[in-house]
Amino acid sequence: MDFLTAHAQANPDRPAIICAGETVTYAELEAKGNRLAGALLAHGFERHDRVTTVGYNSPDHSVIATAARKCSLVGLPMNSRLNEDEVQYQLAHSESKAVFCGPQHIARVHAVEDRCPHLTLKVGWGASDLPHGWHQLEDLIASGTPEAPALEAGISGPAITYTAGTTGNPKGAYRKEGFDPSVVQDYMRWFDLRPGDVHLVAGPLYHSAPGAFAGFNIIFGGTNVLLERFDAATALAAIQEHQVTTTFMAPILLQRLTGLDQEIKDRYDTSSLRSIVVAGAPCPFDVKKSVIEMFGEVLYEFYGSSEVGCNTVMRPHEHLSHPNSCGRPVDGIEFKVFDDDGNELPQGETGELYIRSGQVITEYWKNSEATEAARRDDYFSVGDVGYFDQDGFLYIVDRKRDMVISGGVNICTSEIENLLHAHPDIWDLVIVGIPDDEWGESVHAIIQPRANARPSEEAISTWLADRLADYKRPRSYEFRESLPRDDAGKIRKRELREPFWEGRGSRV
Repeated sequence: MDFLTAHAQANPDRPAIICAGETVTYAELEAKGNRLAGALLAHGFERHDRVTTVGYNSPDHSVIATAARKCSLVGLPMNSRLNEDEVQYQLAHSESKAVFCGPQHIARVHAVEDRCPHLTLKVGWGASDLPHGWHQLEDLIASGTPEAPALEAGISGPAITYTAGTTGNPKGAYRKEGFDPSVVQDYMRWFDLRPGDVHLVAGPLYHSAPGAFAGFNIIFGGTNVLLERFDAATALAAIQEHQVTTTFMAPILLQRLTGLDQEIKDRYDTSSLRSIVVAGAPCPFDVKKSVIEMFGEVLYEFYGSSEVGCNTVMRPHEHLSHPNSCGRPVDGIEFKVFDDDGNELPQGETGELYIRSGQVITEYWKNSEATEAARRDDYFSVGDVGYFDQDGFLYIVDRKRDMVISGGVNICTSEIENLLHAHPDIWDLVIVGIPDDEWGESVHAIIQPRANARPSEEAISTWLADRLADYKRPRSYEFRESLPRDDAGKIRKRELREPFWEGRGSRV
């Protein structure tokens, strides 16, 4: 029996989704998912056809994902911040046959639909007026039958997640069969996830980790509390109101939570939280300490990506004894570390990380060149550079593409960023390499000061003098009111770096 069918029969009135005052029970999610699946089959959809969803967090995401899974369609969550050309590229490149849009994204998709030759079904939700030829989601659901499709569905469906490209267009990380049930059980064990949890979905569902943890919680029969868009005080209020037990957050979201005024933090009881999982970007050690001080020993961290899943876990009691590590490899994961010449490196030496596990994607969609470039035998790499210490803990040093090569010397930007995060006047920052006619590249710091702070280049340079080797220190600085981030909390580093390299033939 399908897991959702089983939950709907055993606990029909249990809330599956809570969002902005709306509650969808397990019985309702099962019925709507079945009806939409039937409607898609009636429109001629077949196994492994691609279906794209774009919109802010909403219960409709879960209904669409349920229908796609029950039909073995390939789900594509689309970044809600893409411009028209980026939307068109992903729809066309993925050969999506259907697109489901929230109200804020209908016009953007409508503007490019004529350039998406495979698109046969356009569906909107939350808007009273739709373009000609579009369908209202509720009408499409109503047109289906309540019986489950006569198809064998996996515990999680196949998916393509587009990842940001360093150059050119993004790559589609394609997982043909979804996750194996044993992997889902592993996640429960690794992060202390339990049946019946109340999970706060704080990040955007198009991002692989928030989407995965939300999906796992439905598999476990829990309740997902969705934030349409993240606000720190609203998140604390939701934790108290719904007695949230688990959540996943990117580091920037945790930074915003812990950075609230103490008077705001004191208003809310967050003692129900048992597991906070952080990943998606390096989490500064000072942020980890602030989370532990605010919530207690409930913080888990993992190293992974859309392509390779979860590979290491840092447990709550390990953070303070192993600063800046992201944990030890979990069961079923094998790592190898290679230098630039392809030589395997021993423990303690820094090189590119390659991973072998059952979580690795099938391929990059329609991009065999990128797939082969990422593989070394049956190991896979996303370009991260790191090392393992004598206790087996992994430390991510940088991404190959983020290394600054100055005078032939590799400089790890994350080392400088981690250090500067501890400066009392710095709220956030990014380190990039910029052109230098003598050295090739030089280190440039882009800094967002804390509120009411006025750090100077001279003061920061002095602070760094006895903390960082001279050749690693920034040679130039700029100060900004804010740094651009995507909805998942990652700094858009490429956007900050590119203007410095315009008009040059290479990026090194």
